[in-house]
Amino acid sequence: MREIPLYVLLGHLLIAAVGSACVPVQCLKCNIKEQTLADSCPLCNTTALCINATKSNCTKDFKVFVNSSGSVANAGQEITLTCCHDLPNLNLMFKWTKDKNKIEERGNGSKLVLRKVTLRQSGTYSCSVTSPCGTFKSLPHDVTVNDNSVVILVVCGVAALVLVVIMGMAMKFKLKRDNVKHKERMRQRAQAAQSSSPAPITPRDS
Repeated sequence: MREIPLYVLLGHLLIAAVGSACVPVQCLKCNIKEQTLADSCPLCNTTALCINATKSNCTKDFKVFVNSSGSVANAGQEITLTCCHDLPNLNLMFKWTKDKNKIEERGNGSKLVLRKVTLRQSGTYSCSVTSPCGTFKSLPHDVTVNDNSVVILVVCGVAALVLVVIMGMAMKFKLKRDNVKHKERMRQRAQAAQSSSPAPITPRDS
């Protein structure tokens, strides 16, 4: 009958060993007032590298956010997204997602460079940082890419139409002016022919 409490005690010890984790001191909210409350965080020892902490509320509230060189860009330009954070530099791993899908290529560092952007790269980007302190994720960051090719085509079409209209008006004016000059020349030739012809001979009276 005495063996049962021994097994129970070993089970509790195993659960406690599995549930506890040695968290770096830089990640914890240190209990510097030596509180003895049940929900207080463990005391921080300045000589210890890590502390066994089982309470999630003892971890610091680290912030992660995306900083962008430009949230709105034209097609062909470059956008640089930076995953900013205030975590201690302890074996950090970064992960980027676009529209909740992981970015495999060029998405493993704190910076994500989008070169010669197209409409397909418009969307919502976010980054997450994993460290011994835990995993922290940023809020979504919207990126908009404007495609000016349609606007350029419209402008070129309107410019071509205006050019055709101007050329047509210029040709019409030139033809009208040439027609007036032609009529004037014809009138002058008729007058010259009339003045150079011999006078008619009139018969004399006998």
